[in-house]
Amino acid sequence: MKNPTVFISYSWDNPSHKNWVIALANELRRNGINANLDEFITQKGTVNLNRMMIENISKSEYTIVVLTDRYADKSNEFEGGVGYETSLLINSMVENIGKIIPILRNKGDKSNAIPYYLKGVSYIDFSDDNKYDEKMEELKHKILKVDIIEMEPIGEIPNLKPKRIVRETLYKNTFFDVDLIPNLREITDKDRNGFMKESFSEIINDLEEIAEQTKKKNSNFDYNIDVVTNKKTFIRYYLNGMEKHVIKIWLGDFFSRQENILLSYGRMVSDNDNSCNEMIVNEVNQDKKLKLKFTMGMFTDKKLMDAREISQEIWKQVVPFIK
Repeated sequence: MKNPTVFISYSWDNPSHKNWVIALANELRRNGINANLDEFITQKGTVNLNRMMIENISKSEYTIVVLTDRYADKSNEFEGGVGYETSLLINSMVENIGKIIPILRNKGDKSNAIPYYLKGVSYIDFSDDNKYDEKMEELKHKILKVDIIEMEPIGEIPNLKPKRIVRETLYKNTFFDVDLIPNLREITDKDRNGFMKESFSEIINDLEEIAEQTKKKNSNFDYNIDVVTNKKTFIRYYLNGMEKHVIKIWLGDFFSRQENILLSYGRMVSDNDNSCNEMIVNEVNQDKKLKLKFTMGMFTDKKLMDAREISQEIWKQVVPFIK
């Protein structure tokens, strides 16, 4: 895949804002996006600024417009470099509005930061610094043309039939309390075995996703997932290159004729499956649905949970060892 090219248009509001834009460009570059801006170009030598703006806006696949109230004022008045870039971008919008990616960075009234020519155009809001990582992911997805949300493919049209309502059926059985009708579904051994295998895979996937998100926010954190078999996996957690904690999670019939999810954890974890620190079993709740439950000493709360909740509780036990 070819590295996409991006030019960033912004106003020199103050040194802090200029440094924020430079940091944004550098982060995009670290993620395979060839981001450029005036500071990168002019530092290399004497440049014809107008020609530089024309070439970069016309030749780049995208132009990121960093919206602030000062940018909007300059754009609306066609003032300085921002005004010149505005005239170029207006023409670009006519040809392909998709080439322009507005991002908002304004603490005050957002409408004051949007120039007239971009009114009504969608933007990515970077105004809240606490949501920077989330908005950066959205920006990378847009530039790399990857959907943020997976769209389900179109399936077959269901064979729907209209409901027939006639006078004779209006009051039929309405005097029965629905609670009088029992749920007679039986949970079979096959149901339990399939549920545990599915839950095992979900827990591994969830723990991997949590670790990956932690790695993105902490450069000194890393992890390794070692799939021994389709029923046994080791997850090793590292801080500053030093192994801090290990979790072995496997499917086994320890203390049971059915397979349960077993956990061993600590600094040193053996490949031997004859002992464990925690066992996760399945139980049927009052709605006749299978749920998971811890049974040993790792947790005091033995409530019924789903796989996602189990994963989160396991991770809570990992965090103290990697801090």
